[in-house]
Amino acid sequence: MILLYRHGVRTPLPGEVQLDEAHGKPWPSWREPSSVLTPHGAAGVDRMARYDRQRLAAAGLFDSDACPTPSSVWLWANTDQRTIASAQAYAEGFAPGCRLPVGHLPQGTEDPLFHPVQAGAVTFDAPSAVRAIHAETGGPDAITAPAATDLAAMARVMGCTDGHASAICDRRNWHGALTVARDGRGLKLDGPIATTSGTAEVILMAYAEGKPLEQVGWGRTDAATRVQLSRLHGLLFDIHARPRYVAERTAAVLSRRLLELLDGPDAPKLAMLVGSDNNIVALASVLGVHFTMPSYGKDDPPIGGALDITIWRMPGDARRHVQVFYQAQTLDQLRTLQPLDPAHPPATLELHPAACPSNASLCLLDDLRPALQKAAALAR
Repeated sequence: MILLYRHGVRTPLPGEVQLDEAHGKPWPSWREPSSVLTPHGAAGVDRMARYDRQRLAAAGLFDSDACPTPSSVWLWANTDQRTIASAQAYAEGFAPGCRLPVGHLPQGTEDPLFHPVQAGAVTFDAPSAVRAIHAETGGPDAITAPAATDLAAMARVMGCTDGHASAICDRRNWHGALTVARDGRGLKLDGPIATTSGTAEVILMAYAEGKPLEQVGWGRTDAATRVQLSRLHGLLFDIHARPRYVAERTAAVLSRRLLELLDGPDAPKLAMLVGSDNNIVALASVLGVHFTMPSYGKDDPPIGGALDITIWRMPGDARRHVQVFYQAQTLDQLRTLQPLDPAHPPATLELHPAACPSNASLCLLDDLRPALQKAAALAR
């Protein structure tokens, strides 16, 4: 089994908030420094890990109590504090007191498994990327055209009233552009996707953290509004992670590693990796799957959730079969840190890779392998 997890609840990233409240009301403060996993976030990861241990023990992969053998579990995290700490919280929750090792490169370095473009592990040509993204999506304005009601919801949360002329308050500003960055190597995104995505995520993180509702979008959100904000957050991936040119390069080294795990005779029973939302969306794109999890918008990876790839062997059949699904706590489960067990599970969504028979619960690994091989071939 391979689990690609997103880190748990974290504090806002530097520069993540791109909009100010229309009347000058301050954003809520956080006890911890920016960009780190919060204690609440660690507790949420712990609950997912304990649930995973229960379901894998029920499947016969692990004993329910004894420490797993060193070769049966492989845990690897990206180099951010929030991903390393999430993996460590998972290790302790999955096997309390067993001190499962968590592997990662030095904190702050670029791990090509998660950041192949930044690490120079793939060839990335920014002008080609811009042309490919425009050709596939129609560009930022085509992406935001169906999101007018979501942008209006963000404007309400930000306190917009008649007379305000900020970027989100005035519909005439709801236009964007995708160009090559000044350094010629990256992408530059302007407009509502850029300004609302991170801003929306900070509001969602505050809700998941359990902050008082008056500190979640200044008390102007409800469940429906939070789904709208989640949809806005997910639009960023329609530029930076899901289009084929960027998806295959973002997931190139990861795809190569997944093939090693899927085909290796000595692969661990559980391989658990902790990265970020763009890693999950890029891999989902490579596999040809979309997802909409409860309390989230389309293709927005839930906080602390996981893309799951499970290998099955059928009696009398030497071929290996694959099941792909998503599991994640809802925002309310995470906010209240609800205990998880088979009677109270996290949300689960079965996914159907493009190469597999439509609506089939299982598909052949041989059918899934070419998509991963195509992306892996881009890794240096």
